[in-house]
Amino acid sequence: MSWWRGLFRRRRYEDLAVSIEEHIALKVEELMEAGMSRNDAERAAHRAFGNRTVITERSREAWHWPTIESLWADMRFALRQLIRSPGFTFTAVLTLALGIAVSATMFSLVSAFLMPPLPGHDAKTIIVVTSVDPNSQFLPDTGQISPANFLSWRGDRIFAAVAAEGDRSGSLSGPGLQPEQVRFETVTANFFSLFGVKPALGRDFVAGDEQTGSSHEVILSHGLWARKYGSDLGIVGKTIRLNREDFTVVGVMPVDFRLMGFLPELWTPLSLTPQDRTEAVRRDRSLWLFARLTPGATLAQARTEMSALAERAQHDFPAEEARWGAMVRTLPDFVVYNFSIRNGVVVMMTTVAFILLIACANVAGLLLTRAAGRQKELAIRASLGASRSRVMRQLLTEGLIIALIGGGCGLALAALGIRLLAAALN
Repeated sequence: MSWWRGLFRRRRYEDLAVSIEEHIALKVEELMEAGMSRNDAERAAHRAFGNRTVITERSREAWHWPTIESLWADMRFALRQLIRSPGFTFTAVLTLALGIAVSATMFSLVSAFLMPPLPGHDAKTIIVVTSVDPNSQFLPDTGQISPANFLSWRGDRIFAAVAAEGDRSGSLSGPGLQPEQVRFETVTANFFSLFGVKPALGRDFVAGDEQTGSSHEVILSHGLWARKYGSDLGIVGKTIRLNREDFTVVGVMPVDFRLMGFLPELWTPLSLTPQDRTEAVRRDRSLWLFARLTPGATLAQARTEMSALAERAQHDFPAEEARWGAMVRTLPDFVVYNFSIRNGVVVMMTTVAFILLIACANVAGLLLTRAAGRQKELAIRASLGASRSRVMRQLLTEGLIIALIGGGCGLALAALGIRLLAAALN
């Protein structure tokens, strides 16, 4: 570690200065012995020795870690220069900090509300199968599928697990509660296990819950449980009324189980009967199909397989399935595409980029103005032997320090702004 200790040790620089002084003093004595006066001898000795600053720099470069040492010196000098100009420093740092803070805050809002985290375990590996509607002009490949197609397709070998979900709405009531219109979903028993999520209270649905006549179980969302039932820990086993029927609460989902576009207040089991396979109900396309692929299967293979199944349905049921196809997307792509999030994200990110660009342009203008006012200083440094690259590096170091300070202040302001916005939105 001797090289590290020597990195910041100034003894060698002092020894170098002493050696230079001794060399010049010897030269002066030689010239004086030759008959020159002291003043003339000193001038001649300095001319013969050359540019002292340049020679010192070259001597330092012969030692270890010259770049780090010179950068350290540049940083100390830059800090002194910035402290001497508090008005400029404050303005530049504040401009950059505000630009970064606004950009970071807006990006956080976009990430939280337009691109929320997907629920469950490894949700990016989940795919969504949708219908391709030949009669639709707007997003024709994002339609729901019929119960008949779900029952036919869920046994395909390319799927390791398949679940379905249907959107519903109804009236929620109960003892001492005011009736309320709520949105809920009917789901297959394996819906939550497909996402790798378990209820925070109670249990998940089981296969027997899907049987017709016994599907009177319900799982509450965390939001409804907290808002309507006061976070009652004894809610499991109690009865609520949904659409004038009694349902037994069997579970409450975790607070972080949220999927953009699918925000139900509660879930009930999906009951499918043999009648759902008939031709008469094939036009009832009311289910979303979620699945996980078998190990080794690819998205391209799934699309090919589903296209073949859709063509088979067209052949077997031409009156109901004519020209209807099937599309497969990953869950993140489906959420962004189906709910038109992409355009909003592009607009917001473009706005964020312009705000940050304006802040950087303002700081660059301040730096150029400051550099123009320092022409005399830079000329003196050049006359003393400083190269153009050395001067440029010093100016870049000052800009880097402003960027670091402004960035740190900007992140601190962004953290404060995000907290304030989160408190206001809650």
